[in-house]
Amino acid sequence: FYAHHPHLSDGKQLHHSKRTSSSEIEIMPTENTTDTNLCSSANGAHILFATDEWFAAAENLLNPYPPTFVPDLYCEQGKVMDGWETRRKRMAGHDWCIIQLGSSGDVDCSTKEAAAYFLNSILVDTAYFTGNQAPRISIEAIKLERPYGSSNNDYFFNWMPGAVSRIVRGGGIRGTGETESSIQAASDACKKLGQWITVLPTTPLKPGYEESRHHFFTISNEISELLQEMGGVTHLKLNYFPDGGVARLKVFGKKLPIIADSSSQDIIMPITNPSTGPNIHPHSSTSPSNQLPSSLPYPHPEISSDVRGGIHPHSSTSPSNQLPSSLPYPHPEISSDVRGGVGIACSNKHYGVPSNLLRPTLGKDMGDGWETARHPNRPLIVRKDPVTGLQETPLMDWSTLKLGLGGASEEGISRIIVDTRHFKGNFPESVRIDGCCANPAFVTDDEVCASADTVYDSSHVSKVEWFPLLNRVALTADAEHEFLRENGLIENGRRAVTHIRVSIFPDGGQAGCGSMPLLQWEMAEAIYEPFWNYGWDDDKTVKGII
Repeated sequence: FYAHHPHLSDGKQLHHSKRTSSSEIEIMPTENTTDTNLCSSANGAHILFATDEWFAAAENLLNPYPPTFVPDLYCEQGKVMDGWETRRKRMAGHDWCIIQLGSSGDVDCSTKEAAAYFLNSILVDTAYFTGNQAPRISIEAIKLERPYGSSNNDYFFNWMPGAVSRIVRGGGIRGTGETESSIQAASDACKKLGQWITVLPTTPLKPGYEESRHHFFTISNEISELLQEMGGVTHLKLNYFPDGGVARLKVFGKKLPIIADSSSQDIIMPITNPSTGPNIHPHSSTSPSNQLPSSLPYPHPEISSDVRGGIHPHSSTSPSNQLPSSLPYPHPEISSDVRGGVGIACSNKHYGVPSNLLRPTLGKDMGDGWETARHPNRPLIVRKDPVTGLQETPLMDWSTLKLGLGGASEEGISRIIVDTRHFKGNFPESVRIDGCCANPAFVTDDEVCASADTVYDSSHVSKVEWFPLLNRVALTADAEHEFLRENGLIENGRRAVTHIRVSIFPDGGQAGCGSMPLLQWEMAEAIYEPFWNYGWDDDKTVKGII
């Protein structure tokens, strides 16, 4: 299995019990039986650059073997997928990769010239990418000419920064993504080559179910004539709009001779390590855990002063019992399912249900959290608001949770913890949390759920009043995000709450951590009965953890 899928195994421990696979598609899309799959690694095709390879390396696109799926196979980054899958786009732009085409014998022995290729058809396979496929793609092509005076074919590779290093080490590395500066350098290198032609315009892709996974395209007559005039092409640029996954890319065509009469510039640059961002404090063997925010004494740990609150990364070098959610606290966890917390509704549960957020135990992987499918209608290119720094998007998913022990009384909520444990490449870009106080004598859970779907609709009239608890705020990967009322980070912190709505933008996943699940709500005094029993004006307080 791993001999055929080298990019699924990188020395990290994986856990699985069984696998399923599709049969190989032996397809010759045109009547020309001499057509070759020019995007097959078996025929010498290479990936020269990819913007992001968090879940799976781009080399999988070129794998000549059938896509494979192991239902319970997870790695440190999340679900293992056999294809090229990027993380959910949280920075501006879109994902793309560069493919050097190949065929058996890609150098003309008489001229020692590298070959160029004529394209006839394209097959895109989204096998097993059922909620995380790239919603739209396009493909561009260019012919790279031999620089004047060059005596070898190194120019085929070294025009792209980092390509040589990538090929030497055997391809991309799962769990990595290029920095903005590296992506800009690669984009500049592409522009230096000249005009790329579009061989496949922006096209929607369907989910990778058996009946919808195959997408076949024939090169138009207009593009075919242009390819003939160019003398063929040597490289492709596959664009994801904006992110997602594809299992296999097959481009069928034939080899043409290449004429070398132009110039280009050799650029050799090693691939840089991904950046984690200025507001994240990663664990390291060179940085003792007692210097990290999550390891400082409770109840008043040192936190960041920015509006995101304190960020406490998860790490194997930092014991979970030093995270805020796992430190001793005198009040009960009222959102936990053991105290009556219930997940009662959500907009999407493709990869997990909201009730997972209420488990009192640690989640072993992403499968133990609530994760939604990627929005199929997400924008082609992600843009950010220059003022807030948040994505400009109307898209979001939500879940409604009912607090246990009757909810929190008028004393309100003093602390909220949002946890993205295990979600490293598919965490929500941002989150907003709203609450309501619904007396069960007058309002049913069904009515609460119905009103939760219209929280942001000011024209909707409902007897359930929703109010903000946590305004929309950016999240980061695999970390606990702590928000304290005393620091002014919680809105309406003195109001009673029975239900909450968690809104994630634009999609993503959240999971439990330590002995506490997704969100932590804390009060000054604990009681173990619904506060309805004490009347609306009672001054007793409730602490809740969700």
